[in-house]
Amino acid sequence: MDSRIIILPQHIANKIAAGEVVNRPESAVKELLENSIDAEADRITLIIKDAGKSLMQVTDNGSGMSEEDARLCFHRHSTSKIRNAEDLDNITTLGFRGEALSSIAAVSQMEMKTRTKDESVGTQIRIEGTEVKEITKVACEKGTSVTVKNLFFNTPARRNFLKSNQTEFRHIYDTFVRIAISHPDIAFEFINQDDKLFTLESSAIQERIKNLFTEEFFDSLLPIQFENSLIKLTGYISKPGFTKKTKQEQFFYLNKRFFRNNSLNFAVYSGYDDLIEKGDYPSFIISIETDPSKVDVNIHPSKLEVRFEDEGMIFGLIKSSIKKSLSENRLIFDIGFDEQKGERKGTETGGEKFKFDLKGDYISKQTTSLKQDVIEKELSRETEDEANIFELPGLQETIFEHKKKPEEEKFNVWQFQKKYIICETEVGLMLIDQHAAHERILYENAQKWLQSKSGFSQQLIIPIKIELSKIDYMLIKELTEELQSLGFNFNLKENDEVEITGIPPEIKVGEEQTILKDLIEQYKEYGKELQIEKKDNLAKSFACRGAVKTGDLLQKEEMIKLIDNLFSCEMPYVCPHGRPTIVRINTEELDKRFQRL
Repeated sequence: MDSRIIILPQHIANKIAAGEVVNRPESAVKELLENSIDAEADRITLIIKDAGKSLMQVTDNGSGMSEEDARLCFHRHSTSKIRNAEDLDNITTLGFRGEALSSIAAVSQMEMKTRTKDESVGTQIRIEGTEVKEITKVACEKGTSVTVKNLFFNTPARRNFLKSNQTEFRHIYDTFVRIAISHPDIAFEFINQDDKLFTLESSAIQERIKNLFTEEFFDSLLPIQFENSLIKLTGYISKPGFTKKTKQEQFFYLNKRFFRNNSLNFAVYSGYDDLIEKGDYPSFIISIETDPSKVDVNIHPSKLEVRFEDEGMIFGLIKSSIKKSLSENRLIFDIGFDEQKGERKGTETGGEKFKFDLKGDYISKQTTSLKQDVIEKELSRETEDEANIFELPGLQETIFEHKKKPEEEKFNVWQFQKKYIICETEVGLMLIDQHAAHERILYENAQKWLQSKSGFSQQLIIPIKIELSKIDYMLIKELTEELQSLGFNFNLKENDEVEITGIPPEIKVGEEQTILKDLIEQYKEYGKELQIEKKDNLAKSFACRGAVKTGDLLQKEEMIKLIDNLFSCEMPYVCPHGRPTIVRINTEELDKRFQRL
């Protein structure tokens, strides 16, 4: 009987193995850039076309390879970075598995030119799908240049799974930025479709951040630092007032290797305490340097995961370092405990003292009397329009309840916790999520405007210039027609600047910069997570960023208008993301709860 088990031919095994290392153009770019860094290059150029699908090229001035090494480097598990099992416990390079070049070569048409400083001529190798087509001597600069063409040309099913050029480019861009941040001492050049996106000279980390993002972004950051005999922690965190709704600018590095870790993300959020709202995300660039033997980076072929010997210690250091930075910049309270009096005392770094009970609740008598004074003052006004509601929890609904007039009782409506609108109906109560409801309204409006290209714009008396990151500027340029359909009027300027001349009427004057930037940020996030069509993505992003937020105070007329507009929608009962906008509680249900039936 013939055996059913066979040993796969090498070229098939290589294709299978390549799937673990190279699943999209970005994977190949990452491996090639890391190889250049490990070769001790101080100048690296990245060139891509068609989001890397047709061409990726990485050229460096590193150590280069001899002809023998150039031949060997395309074999699986060939590496210059480790020699024995013990070396796995002390990895100091970005690469070490010896799989990258063989994996890329297995699914592409690949060419490499390389020369060491001791050689007068270099070596050129051409490979197609692991088959060596040519090995010749060639004149070239010291270092290595790797060109990858037609990725997945021999695995069409995998090529078909690639996303749009915009999505694939975004992944490459993100990887380039991550690597450029962690190696500011290396000069980088990034060329896309013959357009130079970045020319970054060797610099201090501060300048590198400004060049990759904007000076405005850098100005929103605070430094953090900690060092002892075991670990060094450095980096930057955003000030509490500069959080975002997405996790775009969050970077962890271990010995200059970018990694992801949900637990340490939570350590960052914990360091801010209550200074940031739930759903807001701070930006951060945090670098950890420690003995390589205390960590394990050999967990996954992507090398994006690491395991710490004592993750709890790292968690605590990150949290405490952030608290210390915020405290030194007078942004948080230092809380102590008075054991004799059984109460906590909080001292703001500015020197003003506060008093807390054991649960942390503010018990100042001055505030209690202030609240009563405000209530009495507001109740003395003739109409709700004149009211200037003091922002204390539950105060607005208290005033509204006292200020009811007979002619208004036909449509009783009030705001609860600046989050929900409560409306009395003939059969009970209707509760509306103000953000979700406004999202639905804006989403359906945006769809109509994008379809008919008929969005109205309110012109600004004085145009506003905003500086954007390179990727955001490119995206706005690509979405110019759609953004104008929504009511945004703008001029594209030099140096990644946009001059806003008009905004949609739904946007309040003064929020132009914030809304446009947040809209683009949300568009990128939806594009990466949801993979939805461009116009639908833009409509959802506009609705999400333009809608009233939890915490926004609404006047009665605004609430009534929102309710009217909601019920004019084609689908008023859910927001664009599927969350309910309305909850109804009928009188019969209330009677049951109070045991009146």
